[in-house]
Amino acid sequence: MFNTLLPFIFISAYSHIYFDSLKKDALCYIFKPLTTILIICLAYLQTTTFTPVHYWVFGGLVFSLIGDIFLMLKKDYFLQGLIAFFIAHVAYVIAFTDTTGFEFNGWLLLFLLAYAGILIAVLNKHLGKLRIPVYAYATALTLMVLTSYNFFQLSWHYMSLYAFVGALFFMVSDSILAYRRFVKEYAWSQPAILATYYIAQSMIALSLTN
Repeated sequence: MFNTLLPFIFISAYSHIYFDSLKKDALCYIFKPLTTILIICLAYLQTTTFTPVHYWVFGGLVFSLIGDIFLMLKKDYFLQGLIAFFIAHVAYVIAFTDTTGFEFNGWLLLFLLAYAGILIAVLNKHLGKLRIPVYAYATALTLMVLTSYNFFQLSWHYMSLYAFVGALFFMVSDSILAYRRFVKEYAWSQPAILATYYIAQSMIALSLTN
């Protein structure tokens, strides 16, 4: 379902990515939080009847906004941003499991464990003091993807598929971010991180259709 806010989210997200590439920090300080705020508004407009699922997703988006702010500041607040996004993922996990049951998908779990294991193996020697926080975050992210599939399987509405697709985009975004942060940076990495992140959050917001 098309939402009238989507073009504004696209413009704001594109503006952030563009100004970030030009190192225009003042404009990034405007468009980065603005994009997430617009996504929160998108989630609100998708909702006609509020349930615990909606409140938890809103909580996840709010903590994502806090994480965005930490990560855009000049001083290195990576750990604080990591903690904020960890809480956001926990909120999403609770939201996506607040259904009538849980359908365990063994193949998806095996894929996620294999993927997380490979990524951690690549990152491990570079993590230093952040090893435990990164492990905890990876666990929360993996659970978020797994439970978003459960949300899709048990929901009565086809748009809940957006939650699963959004979770997969979140995993891609965070994987690129982790590799750039701890291993090696590429010119394309920052725009790829931001583009996949905004798609992820927008898809999760769109999944809230009653």
